[in-house]
Amino acid sequence: LVGNRKEFEVATGLTDPDQISKNFLGKQVSLVIVKLGENGVYIANKENNLIVKPIKVDVRCGLGAGDAFGGMLVHGLVRSWDIEKIGNYANASGAIVASRLLCSDAMPSFNEVQDLVSGVLN
Repeated sequence: LVGNRKEFEVATGLTDPDQISKNFLGKQVSLVIVKLGENGVYIANKENNLIVKPIKVDVRCGLGAGDAFGGMLVHGLVRSWDIEKIGNYANASGAIVASRLLCSDAMPSFNEVQDLVSGVLN
């Protein structure tokens, strides 16, 4: 289940990511992701929860950033990555697209995302 804080507030009345995840986990939901904008991403499953720190970029256009985030999220789920790796790569994908002007040409390659994640985490 993926949304930003405002979307979860509208749907549940909750704004705290911990409360949001507790509300959904165990109710046929196995993963909760709350996008926190400039504060990063909260990601939780039944075993763990964490906040992925934001990646600072010069935002040129936000169009497509959520699509890139979602695409890498699905990629990580299909590959059975742990939630930290999923969060880092999805976050980096969205950041790359946000730093570019046209979303149709902005989707990063896997290598671009991997390079950004490596640079941020090392």
